[in-house]
Amino acid sequence: MNKKAIVLYTSKRGSTRQYAEWIAQSLECECAALKDFDKETIPEYDLIIYGSWLRGSGIVDFDKIEPYLEGSKDHTILFVTGVSEYNPQNYLQICEINFDGRENMDRMQLFFCPGRYDPAQVKGLDRMLMAVAKKVLKSGQTAEDGGAAMKMIRNIEEGVDLVDRKYIDPILNAAHRIQNR
Repeated sequence: MNKKAIVLYTSKRGSTRQYAEWIAQSLECECAALKDFDKETIPEYDLIIYGSWLRGSGIVDFDKIEPYLEGSKDHTILFVTGVSEYNPQNYLQICEINFDGRENMDRMQLFFCPGRYDPAQVKGLDRMLMAVAKKVLKSGQTAEDGGAAMKMIRNIEEGVDLVDRKYIDPILNAAHRIQNR
């Protein structure tokens, strides 16, 4: 039985949209920007994948989709994009900020996909937040962080493009498990 699937996304500079399109293409399903989608129809789907970018570890626009996921969380997959290096501490921070901890994710699965960042395209609040992040990284650098802080500072200053199709594989595996239930 082919289950009805949708990939929804919020993207500002294209990373999340690129991953969403790759996922939808692989699953042969619909793909839509959250802002253009009728959220009232979400309960009609057997598989919901929502992707967004991170701002200060907050999942942008998650608050706009979450109320419509009630009753669908066991077949919802989330993915986030960002330019920080993925590690267990970052994952836990995302869970804490967005779900009051991992135990409150209500069976939703969360994946991280590296994104892209071009400092020349960043303006306003995002520019200010990146400047603050850089200061925090500089002030908290330690020898124990293995150079991760310096790498992130360099990414903020010079930009980076880490988008790669290989990062959707775990998302596709999770989607196939849901579809085969």
